[in-house]
Amino acid sequence: MLNRFSCWVILSLFAFSGYSQSGFTTLGGANFLGYSRAGINISGIESIYMNQAGLTGVKNIAFDISAERRYNLEDLTNISVAGAKSFKFGTIGIILSNFGFTDYNEQKFGLAYARQLNKSISLGGMFDLLRYNVTSVGSKNIMTFEVGIQMKLNKDFSVATHVFSPGNINVADGTDLGARFRLGLKYSPSPKVFILAELDKLIYRNLEYKLGISYQVVKPLNLRIGINPTTQVYSFGAMFSFKETYRIASAVALNNNLGNTPAFTFQYQD
Repeated sequence: MLNRFSCWVILSLFAFSGYSQSGFTTLGGANFLGYSRAGINISGIESIYMNQAGLTGVKNIAFDISAERRYNLEDLTNISVAGAKSFKFGTIGIILSNFGFTDYNEQKFGLAYARQLNKSISLGGMFDLLRYNVTSVGSKNIMTFEVGIQMKLNKDFSVATHVFSPGNINVADGTDLGARFRLGLKYSPSPKVFILAELDKLIYRNLEYKLGISYQVVKPLNLRIGINPTTQVYSFGAMFSFKETYRIASAVALNNNLGNTPAFTFQYQD
């Protein structure tokens, strides 16, 4: 197991690197890792992690449990749990997540709401409580929010955008919680295939370009591949559906500089 000192070195070295991201920005496990973390055009319970506007795709009630072990290091594990319920006035969702280890960890508590404005446009957002815990220093709570929109252009194309924590929020001396802006395009040439193209800009990092492809081999099996040239990440994933109610997904992201990142997701949708 990686010792605590090594974890601190990794977190310090990569805090402002194009390869590293806060635990708040990499939630969702295998839902998105198979697409190299593209996915603001995705709908369903998993959209609570990337773009809450997609929660309008929840038909009744849904739950998601996801885990990711960054660079395959146990102390850099991210675990998230989410649930959503659809009502006549819209869809409400909640999320709980934890990233890190005993001496340093980040926690996120979110309350989301989404509503379909018409047949083509969905709007959603979430209020976030972000909690930093450092054993030798103490804890700090930060309140922020995120908002997104999804819009169908026609039967083949849709666009989406999402903003996380706009503004400048100070975490500690010399460290801010960076705003994140994303813009995505989804192309669905057939019911079995769709392609995701996404721009991702975290305020203190270079602009990232992401491409993801989903292919339904047979009805229960969906394969995914993704690429992020900016961070030199290549990913692969698969999702199995059971009785259209249960879903199990796994994915791995490959990076020659930092190592591989595996992820897992379990879903229930009614």
